[in-house]
Amino acid sequence: MNPSITSKEVILGVCRRLAAEKGLAAINMRSVAQECGVALSTLYNYYTDKDALLLAVVEDIWKEIFHRGQKCRTGLSFPEHVGYLFDCVQQGAARYPDFFAGHSLLIAKACRGEARSTMEHYFEHMKAGMLTVLRADSAVRPGAFSPGLSESQVVDFALDHILLLLMQGRTDCTALVELLRRLLYGCPAP
Repeated sequence: MNPSITSKEVILGVCRRLAAEKGLAAINMRSVAQECGVALSTLYNYYTDKDALLLAVVEDIWKEIFHRGQKCRTGLSFPEHVGYLFDCVQQGAARYPDFFAGHSLLIAKACRGEARSTMEHYFEHMKAGMLTVLRADSAVRPGAFSPGLSESQVVDFALDHILLLLMQGRTDCTALVELLRRLLYGCPAP
């Protein structure tokens, strides 16, 4: 046993490693306690059950995917920002191969409202950042938005399509970025 491992950060680090190597399904109270070298009861001091542990791991992985230990890039146009977000999520999917599918399974279970809430929190965080970038993009043509097409709807469209491309296993979002450029800046000259 390793009584010195008593921090949530260390436990979550072990869980991230397990998720990257074996998937979310490999994370359970016994396997994590064993990997940490602590008694199972020690782990229960931090997390009431497997669900609480998995929710903490999911939240921690979302943080890593979107923040990757670095500052968000600034000075990007909205389409460039969409490409940057796509790359961030794609790199997270490469690091944690079954994370999105495993997280979807957590959400699908009726008792997992917290998992859905965690995911929605990160999507809302992304949307808020995207909206800020869109509003700061001085190259957006006048009249790009109307009562039938608001800034928020463009952000929703972009995020939905980032996720759709990733679910389809696409590794490139060039068409989405080009579509946004044409929508926001006008069609390029022939």
